[in-house]
Amino acid sequence: MRVVVVEEQEVIRRGLLALMSSIPGVSASAVACVPARDEQMSADFDVTLISTSALVSAERAGCGVEHLRPVIVIVPAAEPHLFEIATRQPADGYLMQDELTSRSLHTALIQVREGQLAVPDTVAAYLLSRSRGTSSVLLPQLYHLSSRGAEVLGLLVAGASNKEIASRMGISIHGVKRHVSALLSQFHSPNRVHLVSLVLQSGALSAGEFNGTFPATAVPTATAPTRRR
Repeated sequence: MRVVVVEEQEVIRRGLLALMSSIPGVSASAVACVPARDEQMSADFDVTLISTSALVSAERAGCGVEHLRPVIVIVPAAEPHLFEIATRQPADGYLMQDELTSRSLHTALIQVREGQLAVPDTVAAYLLSRSRGTSSVLLPQLYHLSSRGAEVLGLLVAGASNKEIASRMGISIHGVKRHVSALLSQFHSPNRVHLVSLVLQSGALSAGEFNGTFPATAVPTATAPTRRR
């Protein structure tokens, strides 16, 4: 697995590279800032590991990280303002700095590469809390999904990885990624965790009830009046 580290401080960059050197099957390199959009560079790496401070610098420079995905963001501390910064741009996983070990890093890298979620409990709790204030606008958006988009969303809520979604729907991994990116954009979600939490908070679908279909084009109908006998 090839990983690129994006971190401004050289000491931290070297520390992350040293940590990854102890993980079998992982090769890593590092840069000080988010590189410009470059299709070749994106193809050179499987996962991007980026610090919250590097994200802030990228935002100030008007740069996004979509072209470097899948992305794992390192959150320096369990503070609300840091969670807000770390989750502003699309990401596929998070790691708390004080919980960072070769084992936790390896697990997160494997998860995001396979299209799964890598989210510590503290970050998940923050995203769930943030979604409570926006779930009321979710249902109208659900009813305007394409059938394919609805199926991908249902499988995401069911906890399926990119590989599992591709197999279930008979499409490529790249096709799944395109659908997921479109869903994130449509629902203004920075990542899959936030998107799934929005759906669960809305009550439109639960994590355990997906049966292969989703009410993409369904329109809520009024209950028919009961006839009096």
